[in-house]
Amino acid sequence: MQRTAELAAMVGLTAFDQAVKALTTGLTLTLIPGVVRLNYTQNTGFSLGLFSNGNTTALLLSMILLVLIWLYRRQLPDTSALRFPLLLICAGALGNVIDRLCLGYVRDMIELLFIRFYVFNPADTYVTGGAILSAVALLRPDRKEKA
Repeated sequence: MQRTAELAAMVGLTAFDQAVKALTTGLTLTLIPGVVRLNYTQNTGFSLGLFSNGNTTALLLSMILLVLIWLYRRQLPDTSALRFPLLLICAGALGNVIDRLCLGYVRDMIELLFIRFYVFNPADTYVTGGAILSAVALLRPDRKEKA
């Protein structure tokens, strides 16, 4: 039952990503002045706009990594601290793979105005958050109780 709920969570996160992308296509709108705005862009490269026009390579790498992470995740016990972070990474990868397959590029729209940074999307935040949480889970000391 837990694994069904996790799959549903991944599908829900991916659906949210796709809905935000669909609703913001072509839009430029300041949400909080000086902080964040929606600024629709099309990314044909990798993360952070690297290697523009590298969609095919990015698509293949994303699909391979998505499958490998999902297969690794399935081997983890239900109590593993890595299950949720890896679910986030898979949801983000899937959201961007859908864009690359259907459109030939990834739709980005969230722009931070208080720092010079790249435009990103919800799927990117899932991947980044999942990577940070994975690092925390892997680096935290073992918390076994002593008898």
